Amino acid sequence: MDYEISPVSVDQIETGDHTYKITTTADETGLALSIGAIGLLQPPILLKKGCGHVVVGGFRRIAACAALNMSAIPARILRSDASPLTCARIAISDNSWQRPLNIVEQSRAYALVRRCAEGSSDGQEIIASAGLPSSHTAMDRIMPVADMPASMQNALLEGSIALPVALQLIQLNEDDAGALCSLFRTLTTGLNVQRELVDLISEISLRDDIPIVRLMAQDDIAAITGNENMPAPQKVGELRGLLKTRRYPELSEAEALYHRNLKSLRLDPRIQLQPPRFFEGNTYRLSLRIDSRQQLKSLQPELDKIVRHPALLPE
Repeated sequence: MDYEISPVSVDQIETGDHTYKITTTADETGLALSIGAIGLLQPPILLKKGCGHVVVGGFRRIAACAALNMSAIPARILRSDASPLTCARIAISDNSWQRPLNIVEQSRAYALVRRCAEGSSDGQEIIASAGLPSSHTAMDRIMPVADMPASMQNALLEGSIALPVALQLIQLNEDDAGALCSLFRTLTTGLNVQRELVDLISEISLRDDIPIVRLMAQDDIAAITGNENMPAPQKVGELRGLLKTRRYPELSEAEALYHRNLKSLRLDPRIQLQPPRFFEGNTYRLSLRIDSRQQLKSLQPELDKIVRHPALLPE
């Protein structure tokens, strides 16, 4: 890296230009305390641009210095002819050598390289040297995160939305994606349940020709999602049940009837009768928990209840 160290007025640093910004961390309190105590050990990296300077590396350091009311700071000034790809390499390395990059930072790194490399094979080498997955598959999967709304990026960083679900949401319009993003940030649930909820909500929205954002605001759904006194697991369970009923009314009715009939038999808890999935087909699963032949014999009257019920099983 070809540079010279020179003092620069903080006012001349264009911190609003995020061309080379990788970091997502905004809190510079701890860094300001460190700089205030021992000084700026690693000067930020800048590129001369007109009468000012573009930040290539060191956004947090500059913010910390500004918080300390420092009017000028030492900086590493790159040669004015430094190429965008060179600056991209420096920006990514300046961050990746300090810590593992989170998924938003990775996406910014990929997007930056793709913008600056313009088909050059050097882009792959820069990514690999930073310790990031360098396959086209990984890059194509993660890069869309860079263009996601800040709320969705924050949800990814929090772990409240899984990446595959976030990639689904950005296919929706902004309002609908925002409504689902807000939903998942209030719930604690995993990838499979998130996918199920997105599918159910999207299918109901399409069938009823109603935007997702309006669907989520309907009284029966809002009564669940907006209930601050309801624990998150209960919220998820009730929301799934409601959406399944809305999406598959016939299936829900059949399921409810089956469970009413089964409950009416008051079977011994050692007997379990499972219907076919989605009530498609006629194969039921009957399981018994027994310790002896005598126990099996004692359950015979219970099995007879199942056989005699006129509506529980198909003929």
